[in-house]
Formats: sequence, structure tokens, C-alpha cells
Amino acid sequence: MVTNLKKLIPHIVAIAVFIALSSFYFSPLFDGFALRQSDVKQYQGMSKEINDYRILNDDEALWTNAMFSGMPAYQISVLHSKNLLRYVDKGLKLSFMLPRPVGMLFMAMLGFYIFALCMRIDPYIGMIGAVAFGFSTINILYLGAGHVTKVNAIAYMAPTLGGMLLAFRGRWLLGSALFALFFGLNLTANHLQMTYYLVWLLGIVGVAELVRLIMEKQYTYLVKSVSALILGLFFAILPSSSNLFTTNEYSRYTTRGATDLTIEPEGKPKDESTIKGLNKDYILEYNFAYGEILSILAPNAKGAKNDYLGNDESAMANADPAYSQQLAQMDRYWGCQRMSGGAFYFGVVMFAIFVFGLIFLKDNLRWPFLLLGILAALLASKDPGGINGWFIDNFPIYNKFRDSKMILVLLQVVIPALAVLTLDRFLKKENVWGDKKIWLYGAGGIVAFLVVLYLIPGISGNFIKSEEVQMFAKAAENPDQASFVNGLKEALIEARTSLYKSDMGRAVLLALAGLGIMLLSVYTALSARIIALIALALVVFDNISVAKRYLNNEEEGGTYASYEPIESAQIPTLPALADGTILNYERGSIPNFEQKVADLKSKMENDALYAGLGSQELEMMAAFGVLHLNTNYRVFSFQNPFNETTTSFFHKSIGGYHGAKLKRYQELIDFHISKEFTKVNEAISEEKNKLLRFYASQMPISQEDAQKVFDTIQISAIDLSTKAPVLNMLNTRYILLDRNKQPMRNTAANGNAWLIENVKKVKGTNEEMLAL
Repeated sequence: MVTNLKKLIPHIVAIAVFIALSSFYFSPLFDGFALRQSDVKQYQGMSKEINDYRILNDDEALWTNAMFSGMPAYQISVLHSKNLLRYVDKGLKLSFMLPRPVGMLFMAMLGFYIFALCMRIDPYIGMIGAVAFGFSTINILYLGAGHVTKVNAIAYMAPTLGGMLLAFRGRWLLGSALFALFFGLNLTANHLQMTYYLVWLLGIVGVAELVRLIMEKQYTYLVKSVSALILGLFFAILPSSSNLFTTNEYSRYTTRGATDLTIEPEGKPKDESTIKGLNKDYILEYNFAYGEILSILAPNAKGAKNDYLGNDESAMANADPAYSQQLAQMDRYWGCQRMSGGAFYFGVVMFAIFVFGLIFLKDNLRWPFLLLGILAALLASKDPGGINGWFIDNFPIYNKFRDSKMILVLLQVVIPALAVLTLDRFLKKENVWGDKKIWLYGAGGIVAFLVVLYLIPGISGNFIKSEEVQMFAKAAENPDQASFVNGLKEALIEARTSLYKSDMGRAVLLALAGLGIMLLSVYTALSARIIALIALALVVFDNISVAKRYLNNEEEGGTYASYEPIESAQIPTLPALADGTILNYERGSIPNFEQKVADLKSKMENDALYAGLGSQELEMMAAFGVLHLNTNYRVFSFQNPFNETTTSFFHKSIGGYHGAKLKRYQELIDFHISKEFTKVNEAISEEKNKLLRFYASQMPISQEDAQKVFDTIQISAIDLSTKAPVLNMLNTRYILLDRNKQPMRNTAANGNAWLIENVKKVKGTNEEMLAL
């Protein structure tokens, strides 16, 4: 009994460490705050109608009218009640009563720890890799943004791999069971891009393991393990099959599927690659510039995130005062992503030991891990004509996903995986080749490589973005400004170089410390346990110090930069003047409106989604819920209409925000709605000018005063019968120029159904779209 308890101690310690670190990192969550997650707010808007329908009817809606004039709800908020793994997933995170982001970070670390146990790695060394995996900035950045399904799927990648490797390496029954459980949980998380990369990981490592078993002539064991894993794969897919089938069917009709149109809105022929799937530029718009892959070693290799240089004291410390004012307003990021919230960083301590393992570890895992690392680094780059172009055009499903830089999640798994395997085997003096002299040379070579990167910053590429090159060149054309412009350019290069060198210098020191800790076991009498604890402390410092650059739990001036009061998180936005006015206009058309509001409110009071809201907030939520479920009008907001869900939270919207909207609707936007947007603006200006001329005829005013009057004129109703036939067809009853002002009623909206007068026949899809 005592022996069994001793065996449990490392696991109890590991769980305590994971809970402590994740709780400390998200400490404001225990003090009445919630993360300010932009994508969660978008989700709340797009799912409000679906949630209200579910609460009211205890049933699932497979269609929502809240966005894009209506779309399937499959990839928004459909609960597959027969998938029991949903409850396993929830139980794993709630077993210690942790708030959701804390629970997700905890699960990411616990999942990697399970991988380490599957690989028979010492538990204390397994903790090191778990912390590195959990606090990789992919997790931190996406938890901060609200990409919770993505992080949830990532959390189950390492234990899925661990289960497969355990099945191939001696425990085929237990390993296959773990593989089935965690692969099933990954699928249940419902982020198919992460599952797609997990399949890459499993496929390449699986092939390497099959080759090993064949070379070792373990044919009987090969048949057992492969058969069990195939059966495990079946049981993993089964719980999510309803979601996978509907998603597969739906995907063919989304922007990620093929199109019937062969022309662009302006009439020119489409690029053939865009007919088959997503546009290459769209897929690669968040991929890396040349040299940006170095950010996995030094986060500031390209400045890491979009922000003013003036907000970084270290970057401005040595700036020439003559240029400091202009320099402070320039971007600290000089990569080529459309925008960046931070670098993908997995820990340079882990990376150094990973490379050490590639050289000295005698385990065939290093070869598939090396291949995966090279592939991920290459495919994270922005090269539409190179390897990325080939994969987009030829590799199955690759062109269905955007932000293909996310393939770097493979490095998030393989770097700490091989690192802890190396550290474990090195400390046990197992499966490593060479002696301490060769090990010292290898460690020195790794550090020397980083020193070269530090001494020659130009290896990382240009320190000026392409658009800045054009800006400086144009400004320098003026002889009076040329000297100042060239000086500012040099100052910008110096500031960014200082950012690069500061972080690369940090990388040199941490790599030296990490490899030095490994070699302590050779040159000193320190125990493996003490060395493991020192390495754990170093990795905690390395990864968490970078993670806090992007999501900080420290209070500044009484507020938290990344947090908001929990009440604000439950309701993404309050109704504005326009929303309240539409509610007052439409409620009279709904029989027994007050009773329906009362019924929905009473059900909301018993639903966890609305727990903690006061009576007044529930009344408001219920009123707009009843409005959603009992009317058919649509609203077109002119405020970023196709990238917001605030309108969808209150009304049926012409616009919305979703990564997989229907392709046919996107084409309707491209060919017609975007053009009618301009025509509606012109029509409003015409109406305002009519009123302005009337006011001027009554009392002559100056041109300056006329502009002021023009800006204040509000049109309550407008006839768009000739200006916006497609918007009329979609029953666009209200136009919102500004949610904080009165809505404009479109008197020409067709209604939700109408009789036709004639039928016009056309020859094909292109003509059909143009004929609208």
C-alpha cells in the first residue's frame, strides 16, 4: 500500500503544479473578471438566436436566420447530444472546479503529461514538457482571442500521439484505448483544422513505427497493434460522426468548397485555383515572411505583434531625439502577416534540447519529428509559388483551411516531446550515443549557431516592410525631406535591430542554461531529480515570461488590459438606440409579445448560459430573443457589415461573421450587395440634399452651415426600389448607418415571400448571377 502511494506522489505533484500555474496565470478570473475575448463576443452574436431556440424548445436548430440572410447552424452551435465524449471533455476540465480558460490550459498540460507517461518518461521530466506545451504562445494567443475550440483540440493532440506510440511500443491494448479516447476528444472539440494537422502527425509517426516493427521483424505484434488502433480509430470517429457527416456535406457549399462561377464580379475569368477552393492569397495572408520562422527562438525576430514602437521603452531607449516623435508612431512588427497579435514561441530551452536530441538520441522518433519540423517550417512561409503553392493545388483538403501558418502546432508537439524524451534518456544514460566530450561539442555547436544569429541580424531578412520601402522612397523624392527621411529610416532599422538582438541574446543565454543543465549530470554529482527540478524552473521562466507579453495578469491603474468584469462578458453588447427603436416598431406585430417574453425569461433564469444576470438584463435578452424567433425582417448595418455579429445578436442580419459562410451568399455579396451598399449611400445623400435644398429655400445658409445641417439630417424612411433590388429581395427592412442613431426604414423591401410576375431564363450560372 505504501509503495502504491509513493507511485502516486509524482502524479499528485504534477496535477498540483498544473493547477497552480494555470490558476496563477489567469488569476483575475478568480476575482470577478473574465477574459476579453473578441471571438467569443462574435460567437455570442452569431449564436444568440440558436441558443434562445434551444432554451425555449429544448431542441436543436439546424438553421439560423441571424447571419447572412440565413445559413446552416452546423458550425456555429449545434449540440450533438448522443456524443457522450462531450461530457467526458467537460468533466476533465470541471473536475477541479476551474474556470474555462484555466481548465483548458490545465488540460493542455495534463494531456502532454499523459503523453510523457505513455513514453515511460520520468514524471518530473514529463512535467517540464507539459509546462512548455501548455504555455506555448499558440495556446495563450488563441485563448486570449477566444479561439477556444482550437485550443481545446490542441490540448488532446499530445495524448493521442502518446496512446498510438504506447500501442506500437509494448502495450497495444492500453495504448489503443488511450488513442481512441483522446482522438475522439480531439474530434469532439470540433476544430477540424487542428484534427487535420493531428492526422499528419499520427500518419508520419505511424509510418515510422511500422517501418521499425518490420525491420525488427515483430510481425505478430505489428498486426495486433495496427488492428487495435484501426478499431480505436473507428470508436474515436463514431461519437462525432453526425457532426463530421453534416460538416462534410456543408463544406461543399461554403467559401471553402468549389464554385460554379467562372467569372469575377468585374467580368474577367476566375483564376482556376480559386474555383476549386480558397484563394491562395487568402490562405496565406497570415503566413510568415522570410526569416520570421526565427520567432520560435526569439519572439521579436520580426517584432512579434502590431503595436507602436513608442510603447516599447527598450526599443526607444537609444533612439535619436531628432526622429523619436515619428519613430514612436511606427509599427514594431515588420513581418508580412496581415496582422499579428504575437509570435508563436515554444521555448528556446526546449528547442535547444530538441536539437540536441536530433543529434544524439538513439530513437527512430527523431526522424519523423525532424521531417514534421521541416515541413511545418516550410509550410508556415508565404510562398504561393513554392512548396505552399504545390500543397494548395495538389494535397488533399489543404486548400480548405486558411492561416496555414497554424501547421506550426506540429512544432508545439514535437519540440517538447523529443526534448523531454532526450532529457529523460540522457539522465538515465539510455539510448544516447557518444561521450561527454562529443556532447559538449554538440551543445557548443547549438549555442554557436544562436550566437551567429545574434551577431548577424541580417540573416533574418530586411528590417523594413515592403510597403515602408515604397513609403520612404516616395517621401525621399522631395529634396527638402530626403535627409530627414533617410535618417528616420536608419533610426527605424536601429530600433528594430535592437528588438531582434535583445531577444536573440536572451535565446543564447537560455539555450546555454538549458544545455548546461543537461551536462550537469555528466560533470557533477547532482541527482537526476534535482536537475529535472532546475530544468522545470528554467522552462517556467522561459515560456511564461514570453506568454505574459501577450496576455498579462498584472493590474495596471486599477484595470487589467486583457480582462473585463464578468457581467460585461455575458452580454457582448447592450442594445443601442437603433435596436430599441426596431424592437418598438416590430413588437406590435407579435401576438402575446409580453407573455412570450415572460416565458422565455423564465427559462433563461434556469439556464447556465445566463447565470448571474439580473432581472433587467434577462428581460432585455428575452425581448430580443422573442423578436428574433417571431419576425422575418432583415437589417443591414453599414458599420463593417460582413465582419460583425452585433447586429445578429438583436436582429436577422444581412451581414455577419463566419469563417465558413455559404459560397453562394459570398458571391452575392461580391457581385451585388457590395455594389448596392454604394448605391444606397448615394440614395441617402440624394435624399439629404433634397431636404437641404428645402431648408435653404426657406432660410438661406452659408456653405459651411449647409455641411453641418447635411451631417445632422436623419432619414427615417427611403425607397430603394431602383437602387437595391437584391437587398429588397432579401427583405432588408432597416438600414443602420449608426446603431446609436435612428434606423432608416426601406419601404421597398419585398417581404419574406412574394409573388413573381414573370420568369427569365438564362444559359448558365454566370448569366444567372449577373441577371440578378
